Amino acid sequence: MGNPSLPKETTKDGNNNNNNNNNNNTKDQDLSSSLKRRATVAFNPTVALKEAIAGAAAGALAKTAVAPIERVKLLMQLGRELSSNSYANDNAWQVARKVYNEQGMLAFWRGNTPNVIRQAGTASINFMLMDWYKGAMTPMLRYTTLQERAAAESGRTLGQRKRGRSLLSSFISGGLAGGTTTTILYPVEFMRTRLAMDIGGPRPETRLYPRGMRDVFLQTYRLDGIRGLYQGYGVALGGVVLYRALHLGGYDALKSEVLRYKQDSSDSYTTPNEVIGQQREDPPVVLSFGERFAAAQTVSIVAGTMCYPIDSVRRRLMMQAGKSIDVKLYRNSLDCFRIVWKTEGMRGFFLGIGPNIVRSFGGAILLVAYDSFKDMIP
Repeated sequence: MGNPSLPKETTKDGNNNNNNNNNNNTKDQDLSSSLKRRATVAFNPTVALKEAIAGAAAGALAKTAVAPIERVKLLMQLGRELSSNSYANDNAWQVARKVYNEQGMLAFWRGNTPNVIRQAGTASINFMLMDWYKGAMTPMLRYTTLQERAAAESGRTLGQRKRGRSLLSSFISGGLAGGTTTTILYPVEFMRTRLAMDIGGPRPETRLYPRGMRDVFLQTYRLDGIRGLYQGYGVALGGVVLYRALHLGGYDALKSEVLRYKQDSSDSYTTPNEVIGQQREDPPVVLSFGERFAAAQTVSIVAGTMCYPIDSVRRRLMMQAGKSIDVKLYRNSLDCFRIVWKTEGMRGFFLGIGPNIVRSFGGAILLVAYDSFKDMIP
């Protein structure tokens, strides 16, 4: 009768062994196909525009949703920089109650217009440039002959080596995209912070900047020039490169790892059809909304907490713009780190960290919404 296992090893074409070898050779390529396709495609203006629109829409949605939490966080973080010192020792609930009673409900969205502009621009440029940087770095991350030989001798498979380069590409391109975006949009972030720290009442005449962004720009430029709009830029640049590398690159890398795990699980499962020699069409391996959101939330919390001390320092420096040298508390970012550590301890770097962790929900919305908006755009 013949060996009952023969149908599994032969096909009607007599080429099933070749098919098995081909499947083994292509398995590693499928594990990180989503990353590799993005990394190897040349820069396409149409695709870049799609990335920019999806990123802008996702950024505007996410920031508007969490604007009240972000304003509470800023008032807690920078309350000691205000002359009134009225929010210095309050918890999140006390700050929120004061804002509502003294400034009204709409005050929770004070500074949200520049925030939406900044975040929409940041998200669109970040996501667009991240793919471009990743494609540009692909040739630089290719192994030389000696490196390839050394990697092969280490026992790592081709798929493992390619996956390692994809992860490295994700982190570096995320950091570079974040640094470029910060340089372009830092004045908008500066204006957003100053507006959020305007604790005037609901009537325009009680506010420091009654006409919003225009007043912040004119007052700062008149006193400090364009340099005033870049207070804290140096430490912010280093911080945002680290944050974006962890946030964007980490999300990309974590998605890739989950996809690889699901692909491995799918490949290890054998159906009855396969046993009798019939070929099976595998559906594409995709991440569910819950899986993408869990990955995004994890990355947002980790990145936000690690970079929070840098964020605190840059915002304290922002609050000094327009002040004379003899009134300024900090000479530069290093001096700010030193003084905060000496006078407030570690706690001083993490004021408002609670609302910031809650706010990371918005960062997760941003990453997942970006994927969703991109799928919606033809």
